[in-house]
Parts: sequence; structure tokens; C-alpha cells
Amino acid sequence: MDYLESALHEAFPEARHIEVALSGGVDSVCLTYLLADLAKRRGFRLSAVHVNHQINLRAGDWQEFCQWLCASLNIPLRTAKVEVNWGGGDSLEAEARQARYAIFAQSQADVLALAHHADDQAETILLQLLRGAGPHGLAAMPVTRALTEHTQLWRPLLNATRDQLEALATVEDWIWIEDDSNDDTRLRRNFLRHDILPRLAQGYPDYREQLLRSVRRAADAAALLDELAASDLELMVGADSSLDLDVLAHVSLPRARNALFAWVEERGGALTPDGLDEALVQLLDAAPDANPMIDVGAWRLTRYRQRAYLIRPFTTPSAPIAFEFSPEQLTLDFPDWGGRLRFNPIANGGLRQVALTGGLTLRPRQGGESLPQNGVTKTLKNLLQEAGMPPYRRERLPLIYQNDTLLAAPGAGINTELLAAEPDVGYVPVWLPYDGY
Repeated sequence: MDYLESALHEAFPEARHIEVALSGGVDSVCLTYLLADLAKRRGFRLSAVHVNHQINLRAGDWQEFCQWLCASLNIPLRTAKVEVNWGGGDSLEAEARQARYAIFAQSQADVLALAHHADDQAETILLQLLRGAGPHGLAAMPVTRALTEHTQLWRPLLNATRDQLEALATVEDWIWIEDDSNDDTRLRRNFLRHDILPRLAQGYPDYREQLLRSVRRAADAAALLDELAASDLELMVGADSSLDLDVLAHVSLPRARNALFAWVEERGGALTPDGLDEALVQLLDAAPDANPMIDVGAWRLTRYRQRAYLIRPFTTPSAPIAFEFSPEQLTLDFPDWGGRLRFNPIANGGLRQVALTGGLTLRPRQGGESLPQNGVTKTLKNLLQEAGMPPYRRERLPLIYQNDTLLAAPGAGINTELLAAEPDVGYVPVWLPYDGY
């Protein structure tokens, strides 16, 4: 108990509300009892959350047990049932974790306490090694991290073993439940727990301590890599959040990998180790006029004129979209086009208002379009090239029509036969993609 109190004082001295994740297993039961006792002495509010994954036939019994335990300790309990994709095996475990953490993220507490212990940490490290993880993955489970803007996640038992927790629960005569799925060695974590780690302990009885040392070193290495990436990206990332490939090409390959990975991850993308190497090849070594499209999770990675961009996957609407112009509402949203159309008023130039009255539509490019430009007619293809618009943006740029007359290609050209003249106000259309590009 003294250890737990010291850990709380070090990590969250001002915590007023702690919520403990209670599954009903021995580890979470121990943590719940320990925090209940600590709450009485320290004066913080304690509550619990139980997530019913509805996978095991006894899941309802486990929820009832958690309700009984919290009632006996006078602890408020938040329960939630989740639907988990029955993919089976380790994919089922990953789906359950994702669903569980979504419920955790709804916590209103300052701190959400999880009962992961040293054996969980050792299993996680070995799983990460077998997945080929780098320093960030080998840093495994941190003691604390942000869960949401207002809730911190806390793992105070990472230095305690499963045997120590079971011994404590037995001495205190605490009751807990056993999850029979923990014996299923078809799951990788259970295979390590039951078949590998006991044999490892025969030759390396202190393997947990050694692995935890490796965790701390990996965490330090990951922090250094993050600092280096932040320093490099200050030089590589432009005002529009694109990445300068000339600068990226002039650092070492490991440094380039680190910077590109960090840049993609900061924006919510994802790159596997193999995908990272392939992305570097396509960004740095492909022909100058090549414009690759690389899937990186929710984004696509591409390049144009020696800069890399992250763009949202987008399909151009096949049919025209009608809209109305009003000087009182100069910005219009077009979710199907993935952006906004804004009309900037100017005193001299821009489309005259009569050209924006009635029959307005947004249409995709069909090929062969042209615009009058100060007495000559230029093809839209040439205007887009002259504007330096990246190919991916040309493909998803909406064209503005009044009936069958092309008024403008925002950012590339305006029909100069329809410009406003002084003293009338004109309007310059600007297209603003939601992803910034």
C-alpha cells in the first residue's frame, strides 16, 4: 500500500477522481481493493468501470460479480456492453481491446487506473519483438499516458508480478473470477504465458526485471528519436504541412525513415516497416514526373515538385451538384466534394454577380474544357499547369458552371468575359479542400 501511495503522489498528486478498470480478474480486483483503501486515507473519489465484451458465455456472471464487489465497497460502477467482431484468435483480442478503450475514453475521471502487471509487460515486450517492432513498440506499456484531453491513464502495478498479486488476494481472502479463455494457447499472448515464459523462467528467473530494463532503454531511445524527428521536421515541413523531399534526401537513411514515419504518424497515418521503406523509395527515387499514391491508413501519401503531401482518399462525384450564390453567405460546404467553396469579394475583377445568379452547378472535369482569358481561349489543362496545381488536386477540383457556361476553375482561371467592372464588386472563387490540399 505504501508503494501505491508513493506512486500516486509521484504521478498524480492532485488527482481528485480515479476510475479503476475492473474486469473481475485477480489483478483488477487487487487494484480495486488497494485503491478503495487508499481513497479513504487520501480523500479522492473512486469509481470503477466494467466492460462486458459479450464474448464468453459467463460474461453476464462477471458483470454481476463486479456489481456485487463495487456495492460491497460502496464504489460507483459504470458498466458498458460492447459488440466485438468475431474474427477469432488474436484479431478478436485486438477488436476487444479497441472496444474496451473506446469505453475507457468516455471516463469523466482525472485518472483511469489499469491493473497491468509485470507479467503483462513481459508478454507485451515479447509480442512486440516477434512483430519486429522498433523502439516505440519495445517501450511497451508506459506507466502513464494521456487517454483523453482530461483523463490520464495510469498503470501502477507494472512492478508487481501475477504471483505476488495472487498471493496478496489469497492472504486478504479476496474473491476473484477466472477467465477460462486465458488458458487458450491458440492466442499468442496465452501461448507465451503458458508455454514459453515458464520455460524461460527456468534458465532466467529474473527475466521480468531484465525485460523491464530493456523497456526503459527502449523508451529512452524512442524519446530521443522523437526529439530528432521534431528537430528535423522543423526544417522539412512547410507552412502548408507538406514535406520537403530535397531536405529529406540529404539526411541519412535511418534519419529519413524516422522523420517520414513521424510526419505521417503525427497526422494520423500509419506505415509498417516495409511500407516505410517502399514509401521512401517512391518519394526519393522515382522519376521526377512520377506522382505515386501510397495508402497510409486514413490518408494517401503522394508527391509533387519535390514535396510530399498527405491527402484524403477521394472519389469525384459523377453528377453535377446544384447550388445558389448569396453575398450574405460567401462560404458553402460541399461534403460530397470534400471541401468548401468560398467567394472572395474584390473591388476590381472577379465574377460579376449576374453571372452567379441562377443555374449554378459544380461539375467534375470531363476533358477538353477551355476558358476565355483576356481575348484568347486557353485550355483548362494549360491553365492548371500554369497555376502549378498538383495532379491529384486537378483530378478532384470542381468546376463552376452557370447552365452550360464554364465560369471558373478555382485557383486556375476565371472566365474573363464575365468579370465585374468598377464600381461593381466581383467575386473570386476559391476551393478549400477539407484536408488542406
